[in-house]
Amino acid sequence: MFTETTLLFKTILILSGQIGIVFGIAYFLIKRAKYAFENNTKLFGYSFRAAMNMNKELDLVPYIESPSNYPIDMTKTIKKNHFEHVDTKKAHDKEQALEFLRDGYAYKQKDSLFFITIFWFITLFGTLFLSTSDLSLFAGLSLFTFQSIAFGILLGFIILMMDENDGIKALKIVLLVTMLTGYIGYSDFYSFSENIGLQFFLLLSLLGLIILSFIRTAISFSRKATRWQAIFGAVIFSIFLLVDFNYIKKQEGIMGMNNWQTAFDMAFTLYLDMINLLLEILDAMGNS
Repeated sequence: MFTETTLLFKTILILSGQIGIVFGIAYFLIKRAKYAFENNTKLFGYSFRAAMNMNKELDLVPYIESPSNYPIDMTKTIKKNHFEHVDTKKAHDKEQALEFLRDGYAYKQKDSLFFITIFWFITLFGTLFLSTSDLSLFAGLSLFTFQSIAFGILLGFIILMMDENDGIKALKIVLLVTMLTGYIGYSDFYSFSENIGLQFFLLLSLLGLIILSFIRTAISFSRKATRWQAIFGAVIFSIFLLVDFNYIKKQEGIMGMNNWQTAFDMAFTLYLDMINLLLEILDAMGNS
């Protein structure tokens, strides 16, 4: 006799597909970057040079090759009284460009990932809208997938910009934390999702992280302060995973909630928890 699948199964099926796309594309781009380095080719307009990290592992560094046509804009981030601004100068020939390079300026990059970033923002907020509405589930899953493809590309370059070795470790940590919090939260030995005090703490913590992120765009924090903020953020989003997995368990006891629309909503919520957890871990590793 056919038995209907659980809400958890439906949620994990959607979530694993989207996370698989993101992590798979990011890992593929790291491999393609290595191929581009070995064959002296480019990836999304970036060239790569080899470096060695503290563990004596190969670390590929993306960079934009020097231009062949002048004049060219060059930029430098200047810090004054804890505030930062970008200063732009125009180099009219190679000698002037070299002079600016010695002064700390860099070539103004034509970011080939700009349109992918815009596309990601649009599809991300589109998926958020569809997850809170009763519109087509197919449309929601399609936008979710397009969003995951775009973010997978961006994540691959985020990891390459820091250290792909640390990045791969961060991916593994996120998967481990997700499985652990999923097991604890879904076991329902404690009602995390019904604890008002815990929810209030998470709300205040999330608002604090958002405010600090905005402040960091204008004021430079020390590496130690930034790292501790990232560690705190990783803990907060781990707790969010715990609460959301527990919420799935609670939803299964409510008549009419075991459906694909609810699974889509919960999968997107867990997806955001995992992505934010990953970004916080990468931020902590980048400032260690």
